[in-house]
Amino acid sequence: MALHNHHDTKKHFPHGTYNYLDSTGTTPAPYNNRQDRRCWMQDTLPFLEQQPLFDRFEDHMRTGASALGFPELDAVIPTLMCPSDPIGPKLQTYWGGIGTPTQGFSGNVVTCAGSGYFNRGGVVNSAQLDGVFFAVSKIRMGDIIDGTSTTAMVGELILSPDKQSTSPPAALTTFAVATTIRPMEECSSARAFRPTPWCPINSTGATMIPCPAPRASIRAPTCFVSVRSYHPGGVNLGLADASVRFVADTVNPVLFTALGSRNGGEAIGAY
Repeated sequence: MALHNHHDTKKHFPHGTYNYLDSTGTTPAPYNNRQDRRCWMQDTLPFLEQQPLFDRFEDHMRTGASALGFPELDAVIPTLMCPSDPIGPKLQTYWGGIGTPTQGFSGNVVTCAGSGYFNRGGVVNSAQLDGVFFAVSKIRMGDIIDGTSTTAMVGELILSPDKQSTSPPAALTTFAVATTIRPMEECSSARAFRPTPWCPINSTGATMIPCPAPRASIRAPTCFVSVRSYHPGGVNLGLADASVRFVADTVNPVLFTALGSRNGGEAIGAY
């Protein structure tokens, strides 16, 4: 409902991210070459009963700073937490091997970028996706031509403990960097963390667990982030009509992937 209220006020849904993913020093127009590092979450704060926090954040951003430097990074947004996740509220993020709480609060809600890879062919493509939330997106209700009742908008994600360098996307829905999702590569709300090309490095520079891409290729366009939860049998999915559906782990993968696009023209059956 907060995202819809943003749309009613601004005449479009929030940007998925303000930066290409993942190249935080390369930002598309109109935020050229600024490590802005905002996402949909900050823009939605006024509609989540967080207007004072949003005002302070906006004052900070007007100085030309990055969201990464906001003094209240550890502010907890209750609406973005799942009570079933034992890690929440997560306030610390291991970053760059220094082990400091650098990126602040992480929640369990992530937005849907589309039905395909986020940045296949290069990070610029993260601004050219078929979902509702992607790099510098400004999607309007009228752009969701597949129908709002058959287009995914938000989903759940379980949090990584992130006490040392780990492969799960630890920075999802943080104050500094929040990424978006596509619905399902494997169509399972897997309870285990799945590795991504953002691979772990320990203090000696060695990879800590199996990784699908070397550290030098962390921006490789092969990364999927799947929705997942601790709820038995499935995951909650918010659709563009503001309804919420519980989607079972056994959902048809092709159908579920089709929910990620706003304009794919796919036939969506029962799920």
